[in-house]
Amino acid sequence: MRLIIACAGSQTKWAGHLGVPSHLAPLTAHGGVPLLYRTIGQARELTADVHVTAPAGDRRYRVPGTTLHEQDGSAPSEYAATRALWATDVRTVLLLGDVYFSDAAMARIATSPGRRYRVFGRFGPSHQTGTPYGEIFAASWWPEQHAQMDAHLDLVHRTRAAGTITRPPGWMLLRAWQGTPLAKHRVDSRYFEEIDDLTDDIDFPADYERHPATRRH
Repeated sequence: MRLIIACAGSQTKWAGHLGVPSHLAPLTAHGGVPLLYRTIGQARELTADVHVTAPAGDRRYRVPGTTLHEQDGSAPSEYAATRALWATDVRTVLLLGDVYFSDAAMARIATSPGRRYRVFGRFGPSHQTGTPYGEIFAASWWPEQHAQMDAHLDLVHRTRAAGTITRPPGWMLLRAWQGTPLAKHRVDSRYFEEIDDLTDDIDFPADYERHPATRRH
């Protein structure tokens, strides 16, 4: 299994909160360790094949035990930014770098059965953290699915570029795999595994302030 932690995306929603990228926000419940460092520690317990994508020139993302891949920010999605890293012999798992993963969620992602494209996330609001919307935390696929991944990503990127549908690319990619309308929020259990625990995306400062692992009061 190859684990890729995607940290090269836009930080527009985070807006420089705390003076660090959201991937490096300190986890007060874990002694102040940065979010990315915790995720890397969890990943390293599963495999030695751990990669991180990050903005070019930012040395804060250089963490021992990982291979760093600097990005120029031009890729249309986290998935496209990692294309050269997809494993040709084992399962590829993409972890979004601004997600706090519970240990139980990480174990479920690592041991998910079958050989199909699989998304791990939450369909709707969180019953644990109070986040009011659904989130994608991770996705995985196998070498024999690369060509279909490329085709679905091309559709998603072209659709977003045309401005006809501008939903988050991860959700649109899931719908392309499911064969459901790209603009409709639907999930198919063959492709989507629900995770509703303390695992959550830290997109906005408000997400950070309300999460039990990060809030300061």
